[in-house]
Amino acid sequence: MDLARTHARVIALLADARDIVLTRAESGPPPWAVSRLWQDYLLTRSEADLDRADTEGISNWFLRDPACPPSLRELAERTLAVTTLIPVVPGTPPPVDFPSMSVRKRGQVAAILHLLRESFPALSEIVDVGAGRGHVTARASSALSVPAVGFERDPERVAVARTLAGDLPVRFITADVLSPSDAPLLSLPPRPDRLLMALHGCGELGDALVTAAVAMKASVLHLACCPQKIRGRARHALVPGGPTLPREILGLANVPSRTAALEGERPPTLASKKTRLALRYLLAVRGWSGPVGEEMRGLNRRKADAEFAVFAKAACQARGFPEPTPDEIAAAAGKAHATYVAQRRLAMPRSMLGRALEIFLALDRALYLRNHGYDARVLQLFPAACSPRNLAVLGRWPGVD
Repeated sequence: MDLARTHARVIALLADARDIVLTRAESGPPPWAVSRLWQDYLLTRSEADLDRADTEGISNWFLRDPACPPSLRELAERTLAVTTLIPVVPGTPPPVDFPSMSVRKRGQVAAILHLLRESFPALSEIVDVGAGRGHVTARASSALSVPAVGFERDPERVAVARTLAGDLPVRFITADVLSPSDAPLLSLPPRPDRLLMALHGCGELGDALVTAAVAMKASVLHLACCPQKIRGRARHALVPGGPTLPREILGLANVPSRTAALEGERPPTLASKKTRLALRYLLAVRGWSGPVGEEMRGLNRRKADAEFAVFAKAACQARGFPEPTPDEIAAAAGKAHATYVAQRRLAMPRSMLGRALEIFLALDRALYLRNHGYDARVLQLFPAACSPRNLAVLGRWPGVD
């Protein structure tokens, strides 16, 4: 895959659909649907149509639907063209024996370890950024027979990681790698053939990782997640010519292209979306307001699959709000259901562009590395059934064998 050419194609697609990317379908048909005369078509799609689109992928479904408006069909063609360009890592890696992990997580770890062995056989050290409890850090150190360092900002997780690592040549450091004053990555002593990695590294961590790697002349492996988790108000492209994206828009890159989701299968995923919408309505009664996604701050997103009454009480308690009454809960749930019926249909074109946005973010980082002399690639590391956040940015510094 030609990184620069693919990068340019994705930028052109997002530029032509910028109004769609920037505007959610929240209350009635958004301006972009009205101006393109798509609203009647979208609003008349049946539940069966939506189910097929979720299963087949929205782009594929639009292209197969004879009633699809020509301009929407063209957008679907362009979206499908750029989202199918990313090379897929072939084969199935050997399984890993890690009973405490879910089947999906084991599949991800197996793919990561296989990629490390194949792409970075002569490393001197692994630096795992956002190491959590150190499961992957320790596994990678053992699999490649190299020492490792794990950076994690939560001291309790660091304590657990140190205990679990046992006698392995792994050390864990409590630090915030995004701190401009501390710059913990850049404070590491120089070492040739070092790899910086972040697996499902959220938000601006990906940008911090690749820029630090260039400064340190280290190799990179990065899988992104939750791009909206940034401290600033917008994300600026690393490569000139790329778009600046507001924080509230970046979450679109998390929207799955089909039924695979971050956790669970389609029915719980759809239920959790309605639950989040209902929560926004409920919190608004309490005087809260904020961009989409902020209603979940401080809450475990898996709990959105629970009964709404239970979830609503927990959310209000977390914010110090009075417990909601049964009538308030019922009103919020009813309003969310009625709104979501139309919203789900009107959101289809925008949701279709989510994977393209995710690919742009990966290509921007990979091309930044390429422009600094790296052998850089973007790969689909494992199937969406393991995790839809499966785009890996690899950057090999020229000195690595």
